[in-house]
Amino acid sequence: MRPAAKMPKLTRRNRVFIGLSLAAVFVLLLGPRFIDTYVDWLWFGELGYRSVFTTQLVTRVVLFFVVAILIGGIVFAALALAYRTRPVFVPTAGPDDPVARYRTAVMSRLRLVGIGVPAFIGVLAGFVGQSYWATVQLFLHGGSFGIVDPQFGIDLGFYAFDLPFYRMVLSYLFVATFLAFVANLLSHYLFGGIRLAGRTGALSRAARIQLISLLGSLILLKAVAY
Repeated sequence: MRPAAKMPKLTRRNRVFIGLSLAAVFVLLLGPRFIDTYVDWLWFGELGYRSVFTTQLVTRVVLFFVVAILIGGIVFAALALAYRTRPVFVPTAGPDDPVARYRTAVMSRLRLVGIGVPAFIGVLAGFVGQSYWATVQLFLHGGSFGIVDPQFGIDLGFYAFDLPFYRMVLSYLFVATFLAFVANLLSHYLFGGIRLAGRTGALSRAARIQLISLLGSLILLKAVAY
């Protein structure tokens, strides 16, 4: 039997270099944004409208955390559910089974993968979500036009202020459910809930229930969006 290949270990110098490189990339990407934010804060203050800028900033921060926690939490739940319902015994296709190698690598870094992947996805989603601060503020402070839609009997303010917010919420729920479906599917495949060996393969009962439930949720959200 051929011994499994081991991951090369990083030296202290390499770890320091990687850390400094990541810090430099972080500064180059976010440094200009912080400078622009500080300049805007000073400019609004000179005009006497600093509260307007503060409201925008607070809305962005709150949206970032809400979207990040929502999407990251849903992805984490999908991963955790697939892991907890994994089969006790998973047959391998031989000593060179690539899935078994990946499974061993993930199990050796289970906490890093189980928390790091949802956190990374949540942070990315949060950065995208905070850009919709205007939609949230229009929903919170939008009024009515005093003109009623002749077909549905709804004030036109609903279409200008409320409907974009509801569509945004449905879009993020759809994205979160889709990411959860992909994460759950890959996790079941990695941990043996889905096996493609043979002509027909195999699908565990837990994997079938979870994937069908997530797929049904996607269809339901799409129907509500229409």
